[in-house]
Amino acid sequence: MMNTRLNRLAGYSIFAGLSLVLLSGCGGSSSGSAKSSTASFSVTDAPVDDVEAVKITFSRIDLKPTNGDIVSLTFDEPVVIDNLLNLTGNAASPIISDAVVPAGNYQWLRIFVTGGFPDSTVLPKLGNEADLFIPGQQNGNSGNNGTPSSLQLNTGFTVPAGGSADFTIDFVLHKGLTKPANDKDYYLLRPAMRLLNNVEVGTIAGSVDSTVIASNACSGITGRKVYLYEGDLNENAQLPDDFYDPGINAGSDVVDNDVSGQRPISSAEVSQSDTGAYTFEIGFVRAIEVGYSVAFTCQASLDEPESDDDISFTEVIPVDVTPGQTTTVSFSEVPVAPES
Repeated sequence: MMNTRLNRLAGYSIFAGLSLVLLSGCGGSSSGSAKSSTASFSVTDAPVDDVEAVKITFSRIDLKPTNGDIVSLTFDEPVVIDNLLNLTGNAASPIISDAVVPAGNYQWLRIFVTGGFPDSTVLPKLGNEADLFIPGQQNGNSGNNGTPSSLQLNTGFTVPAGGSADFTIDFVLHKGLTKPANDKDYYLLRPAMRLLNNVEVGTIAGSVDSTVIASNACSGITGRKVYLYEGDLNENAQLPDDFYDPGINAGSDVVDNDVSGQRPISSAEVSQSDTGAYTFEIGFVRAIEVGYSVAFTCQASLDEPESDDDISFTEVIPVDVTPGQTTTVSFSEVPVAPES
């Protein structure tokens, strides 16, 4: 029997990867060249607790070539995502498709958000709908309330010459969505995102045995999730003290990467299907040589975005990812109930 303690999810690592092929989207404009290609962008989301819906409105995307001026992709109409929380697992929604852009390497992208009601809002599980702002919008730092402001994703990527590229921006809301202290009546969305490219990603899906869910260790505790870590944690004999993540300090837009230790990359909620089975799915996982580990916990509700929380995991399973394929995992090890 195994009882492992890893670190909290709020410290997702940020890395490059890939996504699904977009079906449709809004038009855009950009500067072309003899080596112009096309790029498409969509958005997806990792799960977040305590809110029912996150509405968000996008107005444009800026791309910065390694050599060259910023390329602005302005949408014909604002792109409205009525509820970002619906875009989990392998679900994604197109933002812009087949935009003509210069081929080559890019340093970063910015996605512009129109903040505040009625464009961008949060509906908590308890309470009334509230404004959603990029930090600074709530104070009018970028102009009047609602004036588009951007989130910058400092992940390099490449658009092939004479070809096409499809990317997905994964909004890690568990880390990026925060409610300021002092009972402020708005939420802030900070730049906690991953950039993913579909030719490199696969899916991890699976189940949790009902005996695990019904065990004494999980009884009366809410928050069933599977967390994703890079590398084989069992083979590396990594202990609970190896897992540290300071997250993002309240009021800051900067991720502190100057720490050692492993950080969770993503997560998925475990839900009960119509057949009674407990299942999960983690989409947009980039295939890497060192592989991954997945870990199940029934204590995800103890995972607070603004603090370093140790939560107990019942089992850690190494897993490899193949682009375009789904890897299946099954958790069956019944956890030991904590001592009273």
